[in-house]
Amino acid sequence: MRFTDPATSGDVTPTIRAEMHRIARGRQTRPVRETGSSVYAVFDGSGTVTAAGGTWSVTRGDLFVVPSWQPFSARSEAGATDSDSGGLDLFRFSDPPVFEALKLTRSSRPSSSPAPTSDCPS
Repeated sequence: MRFTDPATSGDVTPTIRAEMHRIARGRQTRPVRETGSSVYAVFDGSGTVTAAGGTWSVTRGDLFVVPSWQPFSARSEAGATDSDSGGLDLFRFSDPPVFEALKLTRSSRPSSSPAPTSDCPS
């Protein structure tokens, strides 16, 4: 879900995009590379994230950064004791509005990925 400015329907600020992503228990996102950097906060649940060649376990309250053009994917390992939502909930803020204004937006996904997958976050 993307947060928007109710007056303009655009991003929350001219330079920052804010989004919330839910990854259902046992699901994993397809790897993606994007121009621009992202900061994620784990709002609820637990899982593993893979970014820039490393893999880390994350849980509620953790923060992590995905640098520009580095592959990123996330897997929900949320359980009944660590997730109110039943999934891995990630709050993301990133800088795509800047790259879109400059017409420099790019993203790349591999042609195949392991099942089951989800398209979020993207």
